[in-house]
Amino acid sequence: MTNRRRQGVLAIIAGLAAFSAGAGAESPASVYGLPFVVSRPVEAALVSGAQARAAGALAPLSDGAPLSYQQFPPILAPGETGSVRIRVDVLGDVPVVRFRRNVPTQPTGNVEEEWSRLTTRSVSGRLISVFEETYPPDVLSDVLVYPHGNDFPQVPLGRLEDLGGGGSASTVWLRVAPSNLPASTVRRIASPDGGETTAQYASHVVNLVLPGFDDARVGATGDGYALEEAAQVFYQYFADQYQSLAFVPTRIPLAPLDDFQRTVLSDIRGIGLEARDDRAAFGGMAVRAVELLPAGFLGHHATLLHQLAHHWGDEMHLETIAGIAPAGDAPGRHAPLLYPGVTLLGGVLDGTRHVERAVTIGGVETFTIGRPQAPAVFHSLQLYRMGLLSPPEVPDLRVFTDQAQLGPLGASSPAVGTAVVGASRSVDMNAIVAALGTREGPVFTDWHQAVIVVSDAPVSQVEMDYYNFFAQRAEAQTGTRAYDGFGSFYEATGGRANLHTAIVTRDPAVHPMVSQTLNVSNVPFGAGDWRGLLLDEALPSRVHTSPTLTLSGRIDPDVLPGSYQFLVVRASRLGDPPDEATTAQTSVSGGRFAVSLRFPTAGAYALDAFVFVDVAAAPVPTSVLTPLFVD
Repeated sequence: MTNRRRQGVLAIIAGLAAFSAGAGAESPASVYGLPFVVSRPVEAALVSGAQARAAGALAPLSDGAPLSYQQFPPILAPGETGSVRIRVDVLGDVPVVRFRRNVPTQPTGNVEEEWSRLTTRSVSGRLISVFEETYPPDVLSDVLVYPHGNDFPQVPLGRLEDLGGGGSASTVWLRVAPSNLPASTVRRIASPDGGETTAQYASHVVNLVLPGFDDARVGATGDGYALEEAAQVFYQYFADQYQSLAFVPTRIPLAPLDDFQRTVLSDIRGIGLEARDDRAAFGGMAVRAVELLPAGFLGHHATLLHQLAHHWGDEMHLETIAGIAPAGDAPGRHAPLLYPGVTLLGGVLDGTRHVERAVTIGGVETFTIGRPQAPAVFHSLQLYRMGLLSPPEVPDLRVFTDQAQLGPLGASSPAVGTAVVGASRSVDMNAIVAALGTREGPVFTDWHQAVIVVSDAPVSQVEMDYYNFFAQRAEAQTGTRAYDGFGSFYEATGGRANLHTAIVTRDPAVHPMVSQTLNVSNVPFGAGDWRGLLLDEALPSRVHTSPTLTLSGRIDPDVLPGSYQFLVVRASRLGDPPDEATTAQTSVSGGRFAVSLRFPTAGAYALDAFVFVDVAAAPVPTSVLTPLFVD
């Protein structure tokens, strides 16, 4: 272990929660506590409604605005021992940028870095500054302490300052694959002259080779990407049967256009959406929406559900109907603070929170913030907009008059138990129908979405494996629930609709379809998913409260060289105080260990592990993995 790593861990020991493992006086836990599990940055929990905007809503980007970044290797293994390189494009003549790299073991949580420009390139007559930074593999040890796993296959490396006047910073994420990522069968499509590959596909993902896909936004207004051109290329080889096309650029976009939804066909009346039909520009008749997703967010159910839901919108303007002032994140496109129900399109609350009615004291109702029961479901109004609920099935709503009471920064996750204050006004379906008319239009109980990775050159086999796994995982009905409670599209609709992501070719006789069923539900943790630990076998991700869960294996000397005497495994249940985590401790002998955990309480858990050089040493964190479910 390097001095930098040891000093960083020592710096956060003060004030940390102690734990009890019952190992007696020689326990390292009796000397030092364990650091709390680090929360993911807010961008991981919230999908900004300002990014789910209609086309043409943005002015051209200013000089200094971050454009995109690339990661090399493009998919990282938890036990990576090679260097990690980041290449960033920034619009304009920018010689230096500032980057705040995440180091949670530091008192400040990050270190400030200055990157000097490597080179430049030009697009549409505008200069683009190119920056490149290379890190040793130890950088992964710094950031794998953020919760990650099959429910969130990436970790935040840090934040790049926006010099373009946007006043914000853009997060750079590292994509990390599980060590048991299944291999996918991939077929290639060559150019008509038999030359270079123009596309490749697996069972649930397509890779289009389309250089300049994201450069189209330089100097453009609106979303700016070459979405229409990409769709037209897609339809040359693949069936026109998808209601939505989800584009994933390998040059990963940075804010403000890092993810969004754009409606192509809007023909549903009575839900507040304007009529639109742009299908001719895309070349397909079935398409109703297109999305842009940053690479790792393909595996993030909260992002997937949010952007899919925007096709039916939340543009009923309940605040206007109720006669109150709106607030929150893009309130014209998101739900206000209301009761009852949880909304995955919230402008004030994100999908991990909702308003609960507390006890009535002296005839006066009180309301507080609560955590909804998992899996998260679409609000009854969302299901009505989708045509999956009839008007009588939507309960009367209360919209709170003080929409800004939980803060000015838009959708948030206030502490459970926070009081919701002030008056509320009733809005029922009669008022909504009077304002918007009766819902009329198609209803989809089966929604087809194609996941399309767009790159300058064919992506590698491991990239196809990564994207294909998460695209197939997106259509599973059960067994994919995230640590924070977001489940599948099927679960979010209460079992009323299915999402399908299988890739169907336009001419199967020329380009045979790939039929491959991957294990995507309740996937075990891989034996190498904890950085620095090599388990003897994969670990179940779903267990019962009574059996014992045993982890046995060895310390990986390539990642954690040296000698270690103790290992502690911790399981932190969602919603519990940090000092109530379940922990177990064991000795390390000859680099090997075996430790057992029992779970007295059902719930969603994050698992992390620490090694100790000796009883007087600080804990050395490995990784924090999610989700483990205990029934």
